[in-house]
This record gives sequence, structure tokens and C-alpha cells, in this order.
Amino acid sequence: MKFELGLLSNSYDYIYNSFDLYYIANEHGIHDAQRVDIKNKMKWKLAFVSMVQAVELLLKEGLYRIHPNLIYENIDCDNRIEKTVTFQQAINRINNLNNNLIDINRKKFLINCAKIRNDYIHYKVSVESEKIKAKYCMLYFIYKELHSELIKREIDFYDKSYKNIDREIIEYNRNWTVFRGFEFLKTTVEVLKNEINENRDLKYYITKDDKKVERIIFGTENEFSNWNPNGDLDICHDCCAKRGEYHLSGCDSELCPICHEQVISCSCIKVDEDDELMTSID
Repeated sequence: MKFELGLLSNSYDYIYNSFDLYYIANEHGIHDAQRVDIKNKMKWKLAFVSMVQAVELLLKEGLYRIHPNLIYENIDCDNRIEKTVTFQQAINRINNLNNNLIDINRKKFLINCAKIRNDYIHYKVSVESEKIKAKYCMLYFIYKELHSELIKREIDFYDKSYKNIDREIIEYNRNWTVFRGFEFLKTTVEVLKNEINENRDLKYYITKDDKKVERIIFGTENEFSNWNPNGDLDICHDCCAKRGEYHLSGCDSELCPICHEQVISCSCIKVDEDDELMTSID
């Protein structure tokens, strides 16, 4: 069987391959080393490389549509033996012919992504999944913008699952980030950080007979009870507290310092008018 792919269809093929790898590497947005499968996370490498390849081919397609020889380093040579332009050359030519379509910040970002791709292919690989996902999603966001400008239409996905991944990536790029190995809305992270800071001083619970009792610190549960839903994990699965911190209000993994059962379901601690467990700083 023989088949051929033009520049644009080849670019789409890299997008589809990249999405397939993204689906495996993403692991439902979990980045905590104790909760992920390293074999799955390693797929980020080729997912990212494929996305950079897709962008490069899209840029060349944009040049080709102006004139086929523009994809070659020397436009006057016999293109059967001539090398095609580099990633950076493609950006420069696109900008020269399209009134600086790619601004300076995005140009720097794209060139940096190309460098990372080259390192992944030719040198050492060092991947932090939360950082590479952020770059990956921004890279695809730029791809879609360039596609609209250069091709004058949206990407026509042949598979519904790819449309869903497309929406997920765009949404992540706009509104999401990673905190302590988990993905949150950017606005939620600011609230969570403030809550964690305030919670550090709330060392005591108020019992129903108005006595203060020191709270149990995350990571010390085994000293008090056999019930420990977090096991050896360093980040709480429910409230994202770290070992050595107190669980956040309403966490389903915190132990009661009196009965050593789940504090949100026992009746040892006094509650306020909002039915929240009462705490004290001293």
C-alpha cells in the first residue's frame, strides 16, 4: 500500500499522534510522583516532540501556499536536492510575509520549544510533567491560532475523541495550573494557598466542653490509629496538605485528636453556626 501526506496532512497526523500520547501521559491530570505511572508519564516526551513537529509543518504549509519554493533554504536552487528551512527560518519568513504574525514573545516561546524538542531527540531528557504540560498546551493554543491565520479555517477533526482533547487542552491553557501534583483552576489555587497559610496557625480544636485539644498533624496518623487513608503518601488525597501540615477544614482524612476516628464524622468537636469544626490559634 502506498500513501502520501502533504505538509498540512502530515502536520495533522502529528497532531493526532500527539493527542494519542497526551491521553496516556495526562493520567487524568495527576502529576504527583507517588500516584502516577512513570511509563505513562514518559509519553510526554514524544507527545511534545510530535506537537513541535506539527507546528513546524504548519509553518511550512503557510510558506508553501505563498510559493512552493519558500519552504527551501535557497529558493533559487533545484528543490529536489535543497534542504527545507529550519524552524526558526520558517518563523522569520512567515513574519516577513505576514506582517509579523508571530509576536516576539511567542517567537521566543516557539524557538525554546524547538530547542527542547532537539534536546529530547539528540541529547538528555529531563521532563517535569506539570511544566511540559503547560508548554504543550500553550504550543497547541498557538498552533490553532496560526492555523486560523494561515489556513483560513478551523482544524477538521475526523474523530470525536480528538475534538474532546482539543477542548480540554485549550481550556487547560486558559484556566488551569498544577499545585502540589494536582490540577486546579488558577483562581482556586490562590484561594487554596491562602487557606493553607491561615491553617498553619489553627493548631487546636475546641471540644464540646470548651477545652482546647491539639490537632493531629498529617503524617503522624499511625501514632494514633490504624485508620490512615493516605498511607505513605506525602500529599493528602483530599485537601492537598503536605506531611507536617494540618489538614484543611472539611478534609475526610483528618483524625479526631480525641476519639481518633474521622473528625468530620465524629461528634467530639464543637461546631460553629455554619456547622464548621471550631479551631483556635492558641
